[in-house]
Amino acid sequence: MKDCNRFTFSQIKYLIWLYRLSQDGCGVKNIELANALDVSKPSVHYMLKSLSDLGLVRQEPFKLAHLTKEGRSLAQKYVFCFDVLERKISEIFGNENVSETAICGLLADMSLDKINDLYERKK
Repeated sequence: MKDCNRFTFSQIKYLIWLYRLSQDGCGVKNIELANALDVSKPSVHYMLKSLSDLGLVRQEPFKLAHLTKEGRSLAQKYVFCFDVLERKISEIFGNENVSETAICGLLADMSLDKINDLYERKK
């Protein structure tokens, strides 16, 4: 992974959804990701290229996207932190659906060091 201390809101959201959709070990089709994120296929293509350039994603010839080892590790940390924030916010505001957008925004404002620290505390 290239030296990066923070990721954008969109990069985080894509990493989280790639992780969620690839739990069976298979790759994720662009259309699956587009549907999950409610974005266009060209948007997915652009972001996957960006994540690939960072060494977090690799794509197969048939357009299946896979998280790299580093990408999966990073996504796992973001998913963990996302779930923690979602639970805490729900405790404060009730069981209403907590906005995925709001949580990803909070994660984007956190340094990667902070994400790693929160993830390590779970052990």
